[in-house]
Amino acid sequence: MSLQKLTAEIYSSFDKEDYQKCQQLLPPIKLELIKHNLLVPLDSNTQTKDQINDIKIAQRILEIGALSSLLSNNYNGFENSFAQLRPFYSNGKIHNIEKLHLNTDSTKIISLYLLYLLSQGLISKFHIELELIYNSKQYDVENDKYLNLPITLESNLMEGNYIKIWNLLKEEKNLPCKEFNHFIDTLINALRFEIAKSIEKTYDSIPVSNCKNLLYLPQELSDAQFEETLKNSLDLQNWKFDNGIIIFNHIENDTQIDNETIIKNVLGYAEQVESIV
Repeated sequence: MSLQKLTAEIYSSFDKEDYQKCQQLLPPIKLELIKHNLLVPLDSNTQTKDQINDIKIAQRILEIGALSSLLSNNYNGFENSFAQLRPFYSNGKIHNIEKLHLNTDSTKIISLYLLYLLSQGLISKFHIELELIYNSKQYDVENDKYLNLPITLESNLMEGNYIKIWNLLKEEKNLPCKEFNHFIDTLINALRFEIAKSIEKTYDSIPVSNCKNLLYLPQELSDAQFEETLKNSLDLQNWKFDNGIIIFNHIENDTQIDNETIIKNVLGYAEQVESIV
């Protein structure tokens, strides 16, 4: 099948949200892009307007590849497509690097990659990507609706502002596009893990009902179901359940918690216990 027909088919499949079909079309279409010298932007294939237009089409194909991989839970494919998109996004002939790019497909893909890193706990890689973004003149980070979300989430996570993260994730109006929904469950699980670690360090024991509130889990869960959820989803093995109380098995060599941080956490948890069901 010709490149033109393959391109039309992958566009159509993506519009129909047939992401598996997009995945099937990617290998042959990439072979065609290689044959036509379009898989990587070079000086030789970005000389004329027609060449640049063809390269932009190749970029869109790779973006469809990235999004369809992500929405098919093919994270290796997503990472590979993102790596292939890097030279397109940084190419001055395709994108004016002296001009701010605001709320574009490229910033959407970049922000989804940031969310992916955040959801996987790859904080060092997240910060490396963030440094590249801030060092570029292309992006209006503060005002871009896509880039702003993962950066805000990471900042609040580092500061322990868990209720702000919860509100951001649970209000659909806060999400700039449907693709962001893909990470909600994973990010909420990561949030619960961070809260659980703080609870564990802050208290010697806590009522089960309070702990459910703090972890944004329903009171309807039985203690047995709650304990199973903690073990399976959060890998918390050292919490002892005893007559409606959770007792924490503290390790003596744990780093001491700063008193100010503890007070801040306790006050924040107290607010949540009152407001969350």
